[in-house]
Amino acid sequence: MRLSPTHVGLLLAGTLSMNAIAQEGSTDSTAAAEYEVIEAPAITSNKIKDSVLIEVARAGDRLVAVGAHGNIIYQSGDDNTWQQAAVPTSVLLTSIDFSDAQTGWATGHHGVIIKTTDGGKRWQTVLDGFTLLEREIAFYQQQVAELEAAIETADSADVGDLEWDLDTAKFQLENAQQALQESGPSKPFLDLVALDAETAFAIGAYGTLVKTEDGGATWQLLNDRLDNPDGFHLNAISQFGDALFIAGEAGTAYRSTDLGETWQAVPPPYPGSFFGTHFDANGRVWLYGLRGNIYYSDDLGDRYQAIDSPANDNLSGGFSDANGHQWLVGNSGAIVEIDPQLNTKQHSHPSNSVITDIIADGDEKILTGRSGLMYWPARISEDSAELAAQGAQ
Repeated sequence: MRLSPTHVGLLLAGTLSMNAIAQEGSTDSTAAAEYEVIEAPAITSNKIKDSVLIEVARAGDRLVAVGAHGNIIYQSGDDNTWQQAAVPTSVLLTSIDFSDAQTGWATGHHGVIIKTTDGGKRWQTVLDGFTLLEREIAFYQQQVAELEAAIETADSADVGDLEWDLDTAKFQLENAQQALQESGPSKPFLDLVALDAETAFAIGAYGTLVKTEDGGATWQLLNDRLDNPDGFHLNAISQFGDALFIAGEAGTAYRSTDLGETWQAVPPPYPGSFFGTHFDANGRVWLYGLRGNIYYSDDLGDRYQAIDSPANDNLSGGFSDANGHQWLVGNSGAIVEIDPQLNTKQHSHPSNSVITDIIADGDEKILTGRSGLMYWPARISEDSAELAAQGAQ
């Protein structure tokens, strides 16, 4: 089905709750004109730690975070100071993952994927929205040809379904061709998982699923491996051993038990959208999203258990710590802690800011979000946070 810009906006608002903030200072015409942000390098600034950051990942002994305007920062030295990376794009970056201490990947808006081979200091573009559109055109052209050939030899009972699939493929082809010729690339990638230095999956809007097996030199479009006829957005992907799990819009969820070779749709525990997913150390998959809804599954989505969530805010990021506690974060400074006995406790960061991700760093936790880099336990008081939000310091 054709998804409207409003539909996309709802997804991004729910996932990031800061899309408009990340693009402050730019106009719609600027964003649309020639897509300069795709190739415009991130601007150097000493304010990066206080700017919008979306996700943080571990690269060996250091952490690396990504955010608005192509901003990437990484820990440097024993004193854990943060440095700005050299980034060849200034799109909003949405996710980051490392396969080892040196090799990492990040995704962003306008179909951008970038890669580092030095632990996050320097990055290069390995995919952009124009190339993605070319892949889509080739993909749907092949689908159209195969369906037309199948209809010629099909039994009459099967023709109806094949013609429906053909109409859908032609519609998708027309959209991709029109976008390449007129409107330009608009699909954001929303998450990725790096399996090794050569292999990574990235997911995004309209059911987009791509994979590289050669370090980013080429990318396969794998949308047809997911049973997603409505083109629901794919928001989060996680890995545990050979298992991969995707969570998305309207309760959409998929699992793979063979590192993404095959995928199976799994029934949702509820019809609302999920914005985050992760595995704990026992292979249990956690899902969380709209209005604080939290679920877990011990069998990759065959059955779910709901958590009596204390949060009413959207939850978008989380991880499992070394003690078996789950930490989930979201809007309005919400931090939810779930112990191994499944008891929940809600914390609130004094900034009351949107928090998008959380990760352990020694005895404290690093948070990313609207206010940039934050910490838990918080390093600032509520009064200081309010002043900072007002621009007083």
